Amino acid sequence: MEKKVRTVCFDCHSKCGVILTVNDNNEIVRVEGDKDCPVNDGILCVKAFSAQEIHSHPDRLKYPMKRKTWSVDEPHTENRGKDEWERITWDEAIDLIEAKMRKVIDEYGPQSIIISQGTGRGSNHFLDRLNNSWNGGGKVWPTHVCLLPNLAQTHVTWGRMFHPHEACDYRNAGSIVMWGTNPIRSRQYSGLRIMDAKRNGAHVVVVDPVFRDIGAKADLWVPVRPGTDGALAMGLTNLMFQSGKFMNAEPMLSKWTNSGFLIDADTRMMLREADLVEGGSDEHYVVWDKNVDAIAIWRPETEDFDREDVHPDIMGVHEVTLKDGSKKECKTGLETYKDEVAMWTPEKVSAVTWTPVEKILQMFDIITNPTDGKSSLLTAYLGACMMTSNALQSGRAITILQLLLNPPIDDKGGIYFNTFWEFMLDPKITAYDRVPPKLRLGYDKHPMYTQVYGNANIPNDVWDAMLTGEPWPVKVMISVANDPLGCFEDTEKIHRALLNDILELNVDMDYFMTPGNEIADIVLPAAHWSERVGVFDEELYPEPCPFIIPQKAVDAPGEAQDDWYFQRELGRRFAPDLWPWKSSEEMQLWRLNEFHLKPNGKEPINDYEEAAKIGYFVLYGGENRTTRQHEKGLVKFQTPTSRIEVFSEQMPSYGYDSPLPSYSEPFESPYQTPDLYKEYDLCLTTGARDYAFYHSAWTNIAHQRILEPWPYIELNEDDARERQISEGEWLWVETRRGKIKAKARISKGVIKGAASMCRPNYKHACKELNLPGFSWDKGNPNILTTAEGSDPGFGAAPMRSLLCKVTKVNEL
Repeated sequence: MEKKVRTVCFDCHSKCGVILTVNDNNEIVRVEGDKDCPVNDGILCVKAFSAQEIHSHPDRLKYPMKRKTWSVDEPHTENRGKDEWERITWDEAIDLIEAKMRKVIDEYGPQSIIISQGTGRGSNHFLDRLNNSWNGGGKVWPTHVCLLPNLAQTHVTWGRMFHPHEACDYRNAGSIVMWGTNPIRSRQYSGLRIMDAKRNGAHVVVVDPVFRDIGAKADLWVPVRPGTDGALAMGLTNLMFQSGKFMNAEPMLSKWTNSGFLIDADTRMMLREADLVEGGSDEHYVVWDKNVDAIAIWRPETEDFDREDVHPDIMGVHEVTLKDGSKKECKTGLETYKDEVAMWTPEKVSAVTWTPVEKILQMFDIITNPTDGKSSLLTAYLGACMMTSNALQSGRAITILQLLLNPPIDDKGGIYFNTFWEFMLDPKITAYDRVPPKLRLGYDKHPMYTQVYGNANIPNDVWDAMLTGEPWPVKVMISVANDPLGCFEDTEKIHRALLNDILELNVDMDYFMTPGNEIADIVLPAAHWSERVGVFDEELYPEPCPFIIPQKAVDAPGEAQDDWYFQRELGRRFAPDLWPWKSSEEMQLWRLNEFHLKPNGKEPINDYEEAAKIGYFVLYGGENRTTRQHEKGLVKFQTPTSRIEVFSEQMPSYGYDSPLPSYSEPFESPYQTPDLYKEYDLCLTTGARDYAFYHSAWTNIAHQRILEPWPYIELNEDDARERQISEGEWLWVETRRGKIKAKARISKGVIKGAASMCRPNYKHACKELNLPGFSWDKGNPNILTTAEGSDPGFGAAPMRSLLCKVTKVNEL
C-alpha cells in the first residue's frame, strides 16, 4: 500500500515543498513537487529528485562507529586514516564523548572543545545551544566565506542582522541587479520571483565574472574582474552624485540615515554636541537644519532632535562654532562620501574592474530608470563579492548604492525586515548569554566576526590551536553536517591539524564516509530530510516568508538519527535544564510555539502531526505582513546613532581604514602582486554554485553526478587559445598553495583574464556511473585557497579573488 507524505527538501537553503510517495516497505517510490508550497510552487531541482537514491544508497552510514584503537585515555591519533572501525551503540558513543569532554574540561577548560557545522539549514541554533551547554569554546563554521560578510556589513550599516540584498519583493520591482549571484542554481525561489518580475517588464542585470544560467534571461551582463566589485559600486555611486539622481532618495536619507550628520574632517568622526558646548554629550550628534539654517542636535536614545520640525541637510558644507569659540567648516557624511567617490569615473572603474565603460553606463541607466517607476533592487544574496580581502567595504559600497536608489524600506517592491536572524541568535534558543564573547580563537585578530556571530571562532585560528596548542589547545572537535576538509580554506593545513595529536577526539556526524570523517575517531550516522521532522524557516524567502512543518516520510536506515537526537542526548548530560524534551517532535513544537505562534497571538499546537497537517504557516508575509515597521516603532536601527549609518565610526574601530566604503586591491592581483602575476596569470574565483550539487555533497549520487561528471574550470576562449587548451582537456590548476586537476570548460562567457571553479570537491566516487572520486587534495578547490590576506575586521578569506595558473596535465 502506498501513501503520500508532505515534507521539505533541505539539500540547499531553498527548502522546497515535496510530496513523497512511500510504500509499506519503507521505500520512496515517487518524488513530486508540492504545488501548494508557497516557496517553490511545485517546482523541484535534481537534488530533491535524488531522495529515493539517497535514502536507499548502500553506502549510507547506518550505525555509530569508533576507531578500534581509540579510547578516552589513549587516543592513538597515529591510527587516524586507517580503515579500522568497530560498531558501537548510540549510548556507548555518547558515553565515550561525554567522558572525554569531562576530562578535557577538567584539564584544559571548556574552551578546548569546538563544535563544527556546515550550512545548518535547520539545526544550527540547537547546535549553538549544545555548545553552550558546557559553556564551550564556540563553533567553527564556514560562514566567514558564506553569508556572514553580507550580514556583518548590514549589522554595521543598518544595525540589524538581515539581508537587504535578498529579503526583497522582487515581483514588484522595476529593475533587479544580481550581483555575484545566480539564483537559478543557488536559491530557486528567488530565481522564480525574479523571472516573474522579468515577465512583468522588469529589467535584469547580472554582475559576474562568468555568464551563467540567469545571464541568458538578463538584459545586461556586466563582467567584472574578481574582487573588484567595490570599485564598480563606488563608480555607480559617483554617477548617482554627478547626475543628481540620488536626490530622489533625499526624504528617506534625511529622515532615516545619518547622511546629514556633520563630520569633523580632522578626526574623521561625527561632530558631537560636546564639541560645541561645555557639558554637551559625546553621544549626541550634530546636523544642519535646512528649515532654519542652523545646527540641531540628534539624541539617539530618544530618537529625536532637541527641537521639533528639523530637516537635516544631507549635502553641503556648513560652518559651526566650537565650544572654544573657533570656527570650523564641516561637510555632511554624504557630502564627504561624494568627494571620496569622485575619483571613480567610468574610465577609472573600467581600468580597475576590466568592465567596458559602455557596460557601466548601461547598468547605470537601467538601475536609475526602473520600469514603470518601480523600485530598483540590488541582490548580492550570500555576497560572493564580499568573499574577498576587501569584503565588508565592498558590501557597504553596494548597500549605500542601494540606499541612494531609494528603495521602499519594509514595503511593497522594496526591502523587507524579516525576523529570521533575530530568532536564530536569540539567547532563549542558543543560550549565547552563558559564554563570554572574548573566549574565542581569533577574537583579537578579527573581532567583528566573533561579535556579530555569537560564539564563533575564526577557522584559521582553530587549526593553529590544534597544531600549536596556542593560545589554548583544541582537544575535542564535534562536526555535524560538515566535512572540514571540504568547506574551509587552506585544506592542507586543516588536514595536518586534524591528524595532530593535540586533537584527542574528533567526532563526525554525516550521511556517508567523507575525507573528513575517515580521519575521525567516532563517526555517527545522520538521517536524511526524508527521514526526519523539523521546523524550517528562512528570512531569505522574499515573500511570503513561510515556515514549514514537514512530515517524516520514511524511517532512516539502521540506527541513523536526526541531528536533534544527538544534540539532545549529549546536551542533557551537561545541562539538563536546557534539554527538557523527550523527542525531536517535542523540540520542534517548542520552537514553533515559543517563537512563532505565541508571539503572534496564536494558540499553541501540542501535537506534531497536527502541525504537520497544516504544513505551511504564513505569519509574517502576504496578508499577514506588517510593513514599514521602523515608522511604527516596531523595528530599531541598533547603531550608535539609531539610524542607518552611511558614515560608520564602527568600521575603524574594527580595523578598517575608513568609516566610508573604500577600495583596496585583492590580496593577490595583477596590480597588488605584479611579480606573482607574471607566473600566476589568471584571476581565480572559487566557490560558485553548481546546479547538480550543493557545497561538497552528492558527487556519489548518480542522478546528480551525471549532470557534472568531472571537476572543471571555466576559462575565456581567448585565454584558452593563447595557452593552446582545448575543451575538455585535463588541466592542473595551481596557486601558491597547491594544485588540483580539472577539465577545461571554454566559452566567451568568462571575462578575459579570469578563471572560475565551482564548489564541489568530487570527494566521492559514483559507482553507478563508474566515475571516480578524488582524494581530499586532488579535486578540491580549497586546496588553492588561503586565510592569508583575509578581510581585516571580519576575517573573510579571499576565496573569490586569487591568482592561479593552468597547465596541461600531460605536460607534467
